[in-house]
Amino acid sequence: MHVEEVGHILETWLDPHKQRFVKAWVHQHLHFEQFVTSRAEGIHQLIKSHLKHSQVDLFEAWRIIKLVLSNQLSELKANQAKQQITTPLDISGVLYGNIRGWISHEALRKVDGQRARLLKEIPACTGVFAKTLSLPCAHNLQPLLAQGLPLQLYHFHSHWHLQRSGTPQLIVEPRKLFDRLAANSTLPSSSTQREPSAFEAIEKASQPRALPKCSRCHNYGHKMTSKACPLRYEDLLEPPPPITTTTHTVTRSLSPSSPSGVSVISEIVAYTTTHMTTHTTTHMVSPPTAKSAAITTPRVPVLQPDDPRAIFQRYKEAREAWYATLPQGGLKTNQQYRRAMGLPQRYSKAEYNWCLDYKQMGRRCRAGTNMREWTKEEMMSYLDWDKAEDESVEQNVRIEMAKQPFSRRRGMQDIWDAAERDLEVHYISSR
Repeated sequence: MHVEEVGHILETWLDPHKQRFVKAWVHQHLHFEQFVTSRAEGIHQLIKSHLKHSQVDLFEAWRIIKLVLSNQLSELKANQAKQQITTPLDISGVLYGNIRGWISHEALRKVDGQRARLLKEIPACTGVFAKTLSLPCAHNLQPLLAQGLPLQLYHFHSHWHLQRSGTPQLIVEPRKLFDRLAANSTLPSSSTQREPSAFEAIEKASQPRALPKCSRCHNYGHKMTSKACPLRYEDLLEPPPPITTTTHTVTRSLSPSSPSGVSVISEIVAYTTTHMTTHTTTHMVSPPTAKSAAITTPRVPVLQPDDPRAIFQRYKEAREAWYATLPQGGLKTNQQYRRAMGLPQRYSKAEYNWCLDYKQMGRRCRAGTNMREWTKEEMMSYLDWDKAEDESVEQNVRIEMAKQPFSRRRGMQDIWDAAERDLEVHYISSR
């Protein structure tokens, strides 16, 4: 019966267009892209894989189903916690600022796919995406992007929320407004000075910078620490002997004779050189006695025996004395001297750094009114002296322990007395 009619319906409508009929019905309902039975069949297969055989009783089946559901719930919670603390790298921007960490990554990627559609021309809205997934479509995102507004939680169905009803609601913090001028300003917040305009900043950047001025030689084009400074190594060079022109003026005066019959002639000789120096000499006429002359000499600073400069001076004197013992034409080098005296030929970098500490030599050496770096020979002489001092202290301790193994000396006074004796030995040996 009606074979031809049924065949016409199958060939003309159902076979070519059956998918369209199904979609026309399915797309009118909220299904979250789950409109097939494969999901239920997958859960059924999962439970059957845990049952192992079909002859289990009701209690055993209930226990296995409970175990399967507990495992799925644990995986779901772990996945939700992971999505709350992580952010996909491909989803960023102001649009997702308020919902990141509250909406699942799957929903965010679907919405981002709708945002990507705005890069091309899109047709009129059919409402299928919003009806079936309850997510904002490209037409809903367009005004938000135009106004620079973020998405909110109410734009998404609770199915996509990582925290469902009964959990704390999201507290949306207000957007921070950054003042571009204040962020780039170098003025303090209390300053009333006007910020420069854009053209002023361009003019300032286009102006040539002034050449640096050296504080040592007072020339332009370099700094004091630059290698181009001609006076950088001035303190290492010995100053040439001064060439001076000396003129003198002699003024003589005869004082009245004293009751003892002695007359005094005062002679003032004024020498004019590059440095003005005045010498006053008093001569006794009769009877002849020892002449006294007051000559002012420049004061030379007295170096302590443990001063690095004094140590290096003694080192050079000992080396020159050793040079004098060599036959004429012999090799006179610092390495030969150290090898003959049994001194180390080199020291490690750590030892050099140690002697440059402020408690030892210090970083720089004072040469007159200038400061300079220590030379390697000066540092080696200081390390030699320190090593000899340590050996001397150990030798004295061994001698004292051999004489008096059970010493009764105690207190700070004994320590100060030992330090005073050590200082006297240093003074005697440095003369």
